[in-house]
Amino acid sequence: MASIKVPSEPIEPEPKWKKYEKVIAAIEKSYSDCTITHDRKIIGRRSQVERQVDVWLEAKVGHDHTVTVAVECRCYEDTPVAIKDIDAFYGFLDDTGANKGVIISNSGFTEGAKARADQGDIELKTLTFEEAEEFAWGDYLTDSCDAYGCWGGTIGWRGFGEECSEWGYCNNCGSFHIRCRNCGTLGSYNESDYVQCSGCPMTFHLIKEKGDTYRIVEIPPDDDECLDEDEYEESDADVQEHSEE
Repeated sequence: MASIKVPSEPIEPEPKWKKYEKVIAAIEKSYSDCTITHDRKIIGRRSQVERQVDVWLEAKVGHDHTVTVAVECRCYEDTPVAIKDIDAFYGFLDDTGANKGVIISNSGFTEGAKARADQGDIELKTLTFEEAEEFAWGDYLTDSCDAYGCWGGTIGWRGFGEECSEWGYCNNCGSFHIRCRNCGTLGSYNESDYVQCSGCPMTFHLIKEKGDTYRIVEIPPDDDECLDEDEYEESDADVQEHSEE
């Protein structure tokens, strides 16, 4: 009887990272300004224990703000990702402090899992490996709309600088947003003449032309609640100069 040759070393399955390579390449191709870290270790801000992130993305948006995305890859044989997995991932995102999350699965997702991912406070995408390769990562690595009831909207920043808070509008619902330079809070606001930051005592005066904001003036909490006469004159001059451009 012919003998069967048994390999001296066990045959290892394909490394998990091999499944990520095309996805990582797609991210790098669509958003070159993104920093990608494999197998990132982060101390949970709530649990205070080390958490492991399959892929951690960091991208600069606006003037100098960083959006962070945690990517988790689920490599199941034939079991789709379920609601309980989405619930657990929401807790994981909250603990790691990621702004957004993506779960990539080679076996898909249940309908309930997809619905749960669409209804959370943290923006979360569910993608198959094939979808992840075609996904517009450059569009996803942006600031998410903070307005209640708006899902998937991103903010197009119109004004920012080293000495001014950022402001812009959601490309989905059109809501007005400000990121406070003082405390870093990103919030959606009614576009009234004066806006109070939701994260600190900073007040913003919205300078408008024909009802549209084109500049904001910061009023620190130790200043008067309203602009003084000179500042009003300066604002009027700015509007006139803007109108002539």
